[in-house]
Amino acid sequence: MIEIYAGNTLIQTIRKVMTANARETLEGEFTLSFTVLAKSALALKTKQLVKLNGQYFKIVQIKKSLQGSLPICSVICEHISYTLNDDMYNINDFDFKGNPADGLTLILAETPFAVGVVEYTESTTMKINQEVTRRSALMQFIAILGGELEYDGYKINIRSHRGSSNYKKVMDTKNVTNVAVSYDSRENSSSYDISFFKLLNLMVGDNVHIVFKPLGIDVKTRIISLEYNPFYRYNIRVEVGKYKPSISDTFYRIESSMTTVEKSLSKVDESLTEVDYSVGNLQYQMDQMEIAYAVVSNLSIENGFINVTYEVEKDSITQYSAQYSYTSDSNGKITSIQLENITSELLLKEVSNLLVGSNSFEVTYVDGTNAVYNYTTDSNGRITAIDKV
Repeated sequence: MIEIYAGNTLIQTIRKVMTANARETLEGEFTLSFTVLAKSALALKTKQLVKLNGQYFKIVQIKKSLQGSLPICSVICEHISYTLNDDMYNINDFDFKGNPADGLTLILAETPFAVGVVEYTESTTMKINQEVTRRSALMQFIAILGGELEYDGYKINIRSHRGSSNYKKVMDTKNVTNVAVSYDSRENSSSYDISFFKLLNLMVGDNVHIVFKPLGIDVKTRIISLEYNPFYRYNIRVEVGKYKPSISDTFYRIESSMTTVEKSLSKVDESLTEVDYSVGNLQYQMDQMEIAYAVVSNLSIENGFINVTYEVEKDSITQYSAQYSYTSDSNGKITSIQLENITSELLLKEVSNLLVGSNSFEVTYVDGTNAVYNYTTDSNGRITAIDKV
């Protein structure tokens, strides 16, 4: 029996369907579809709730058609947990360490869902620092625990093992009327279409012992997805194989990058300290030479050259000119600068040559000394830290 709700109000009960199909997987997928005569679907609308066997689904698609002379209505539903994909539930900051039940409580906060059974007690840690859907966060949390998601109405359970731990013997010549099996090396899984003579209660997560001697089948495995008609469970499609929850590195790639940036900023801070020291030392030298200031008063780029005019005050204001040639890559990014000409030896230590490598600068000064600086960049090629070698 299917119950249709508009909010909390029961508006219709459907007792007979033409077809129905439910699909559930260990990865959290749970969908329902059914067809009824069009006259039985006059009150159906998208976003209404469907209740079946204690589980709730949301109608996401309604399609009406005429098959021969028979008007029918096809309905597709998704489990209510899919609403956690809505933008209104997105989160962009989550930093938790502690009891898994408390972590699940935080993830489900301000949503229609409540914490059910959590079969884990050891402290766990999860951090998120980019915008993700609440459902993605939930799946990530369960994967970190190594658990398995189970729905119970509006409650979310985290099981260590869904279904039967003992192996159920699901096939033999007395109970099976039809069977078909397919193997897929790409998915590393096997699928079985089974028609039973007697009703057999199978659940997602069950350990099963599949035996069917006419096809040479004798294997112990586990049900990772189950597809069936909820009104007639004699025909069941099961997919079996090994299951291991997958942890996405997307949540941690950002965290790792932030850690790297923090380290880079620390290096930049150290570099700035060195710059402060150098500036202080330079100022001391300028004071010794009685130089009040030295600045670039003009800079122009033309015909492959950089022309610079310096203004230096020592007793009186004096201007010096220098000309540099430069090279650039195919994108126009300057890769090296070479001092070509200078009108007079400056009273300051002047850069004679600057060579830019893939991760370092090599600087040669007019007095013949040189220095090497390593640098790091972000994903956009912008320098984030400079460190003197």
